[in-house]
Amino acid sequence: MFPGGAAGFSLIILRVCATISLLTTTFNQEQLMSPSWTFVGVGLLSLLMVIGALTPIAGTVSALIEVVYLVHSHGADLGYTLVAIFVTVVLAVLGPGAFSVDAKLFGRRLIIPDDND
Repeated sequence: MFPGGAAGFSLIILRVCATISLLTTTFNQEQLMSPSWTFVGVGLLSLLMVIGALTPIAGTVSALIEVVYLVHSHGADLGYTLVAIFVTVVLAVLGPGAFSVDAKLFGRRLIIPDDND
């Protein structure tokens, strides 16, 4: 389930775009938490997304952070924030691609369920 080739390269671009949108959403406006904890948490989350480690979890947490930002931020750019949420949700669903830490750790296997159960 880790596509390679053009699709894998496209997922690298999607991971970078999701990371940029998270960083922009989090640090562009007012801080929701103390700046040091925000920097450490979002920095770690961004690193996980860029290298493709724990991508479904990182994408989901990133989308939740952006939803919280949207709810608590008055005057946020609704269109940009919604696109940022959608990009991170899509990344969480699609996964990291062949050029990622997840692909190296878990391998590029296709699991076919057994119909005998």
